[in-house]
Amino acid sequence: MAKLIVFEFLSLDGFMAGPPGSEMDFVVSDFGDDMERDLAEQYGELDAFVMGGTTFRSLAGYWPTPAAAGEPLQPVMNSLQKLVFSRIPDETQWNNSRVLGPNALSELREIKHGPGRSLMVIGSATVVQALARERMIDEFRFFVFPTFIGAGKPLFTPGSTPGSLKLLRTKSFTTGVARADYQVVRP
Repeated sequence: MAKLIVFEFLSLDGFMAGPPGSEMDFVVSDFGDDMERDLAEQYGELDAFVMGGTTFRSLAGYWPTPAAAGEPLQPVMNSLQKLVFSRIPDETQWNNSRVLGPNALSELREIKHGPGRSLMVIGSATVVQALARERMIDEFRFFVFPTFIGAGKPLFTPGSTPGSLKLLRTKSFTTGVARADYQVVRP
């Protein structure tokens, strides 16, 4: 059975994205090479990324383009399978992409219970919230950035929190960002 991991960038005040127009400014300002190496290691554990349509379109607009040439993460971003929650059925302009059907949660549950390694949700707050409500998430991995942004998109909304977590590991990076990994505690 595959493990379903959620990976998110978070500000200290719990936002996964800043206000419109500056969504990832808090990440870009403190993102270091050691963090990129850590991500590459994490991505090496995966069979697929899981993401919503908005995250997919954002990443597909960068990683397979010449602008990303030379980026250390480009090969893995382009080669790993992408499983997409989207209402746009033909949204597969990025290689190794597959739109999950109208019953995306059930389809992902089948994939998760099949053979394989880990699946990782990146970004995609709405997908994370749905997976948390369905109790499908096994682990959370956060890069916590040492900044308060005051407003933006929260990772969770009322009723979508995953419950209790058990700390698995922590790691700090040269820019002051902290990685915290948590296992979801099942009742």
